[in-house]
Amino acid sequence: MARLFVSLYLFIVLAMIGLSAGLERLFSHTSQEPTGHVATIMTLFDAAKNNHDNLLALAQSTALPHTVLPFQSIGWNAQSAEQLKDGKSVLLYDKQFGEQLYIALNENDLLELNITRPQNNSQTFMLYSGIFFVCLGGLIALWLWPLWRDLSALKRSVSHVQDDGSLVDNHIPNTSLIAPIAQALNNMSLKVKSLLQSQRELSGAVAHEFRTPLARLKFALEARPASDSVKWNAMSLDVEELERLVQEMLDYAGSDVLYPELNLAEIPIKELVEQVVSHLQTPHLANHDISITGENLLLLGDDHFVQRALENLLVNASRYAKSRILINITQDDDYVVLSVEDDGPGIPKDVQERIFDAFYRPDEGRTRAYGGAGLGLAIVRRIQQWHEGDCQVQDSVLGGVKFTLRYPRHDR
Repeated sequence: MARLFVSLYLFIVLAMIGLSAGLERLFSHTSQEPTGHVATIMTLFDAAKNNHDNLLALAQSTALPHTVLPFQSIGWNAQSAEQLKDGKSVLLYDKQFGEQLYIALNENDLLELNITRPQNNSQTFMLYSGIFFVCLGGLIALWLWPLWRDLSALKRSVSHVQDDGSLVDNHIPNTSLIAPIAQALNNMSLKVKSLLQSQRELSGAVAHEFRTPLARLKFALEARPASDSVKWNAMSLDVEELERLVQEMLDYAGSDVLYPELNLAEIPIKELVEQVVSHLQTPHLANHDISITGENLLLLGDDHFVQRALENLLVNASRYAKSRILINITQDDDYVVLSVEDDGPGIPKDVQERIFDAFYRPDEGRTRAYGGAGLGLAIVRRIQQWHEGDCQVQDSVLGGVKFTLRYPRHDR
């Protein structure tokens, strides 16, 4: 906006200065020398004066308005008076009568001739103003043309929504005044496309995930099982699975925002880890040996979301670990690093890059039998993006998998 304002302001100022200077030269008569027929008349009467011709008869023959005045009726300056006495004509300009030529008939009388009529100032002003504003409008239109062209292209772009919810890419050059707006619309288009794709995945996953437990419930109800029977208990487990799936999907949908408002504060990360481990001790971590190593470093982040990311990793580790879970806290030049690793079956290297995708489960080791809809790690990645950090997965020295969360340092 500031760039647009400054550009237009400077253009108008420079255009007005240039037009004023040009039209002033066109309309103003700054030269004091007589021109055109005025110079011809002066030459004619000067020659007649030198030849001692009858100046009154000459004036009558030219049909110019003329009169005879006493020499002293006009207060001449020394130069003009000397010029008249030398037999030369003097040209004066009067706003009421226009250009007037004076010639001495003798020592006491002057011949006054009205050579030109005074200019109509109102007509001159109107003509000047008209030309000025027409030219100014033309120059502003010339300046606005590239802007209008780019805005028209932008309008065509936002008027066409593609099937995936995105807008047609606009190709506004970076030199355009509306380039920031065009870039913002391109970014918005990508975000809308991503959000709609996420919603489609969520809708498809809901239908897919709910189909199996609902089918089991349907068959179990057909059998009309007795209370506390094996089939009755299986139905209870199916209901719990449905409830768990609903909660996971609600949590994922709740995290489906680009950048929420974070309540940033310095978090003693080791104290937070100990609190989370204590909270998850029953029932998730009761049968596991938990080790916490590292210093109590300060992490700048939102404690609610950092705690949520850690809880998801620990719950995930408790499902697959055989007996041990290791939590380590370190830092390097740029990041505070929090890692969680277990001694479970691990994740094949060829699928480690996809483990943070929503609704994805690897085929080996971590299967549907362990529960979950595959959304916990997707939520972890979102939380890391909000904190301008990242999350990684690799093999653990314990034999299982190691998840690493990195948060930017702000203490340097």
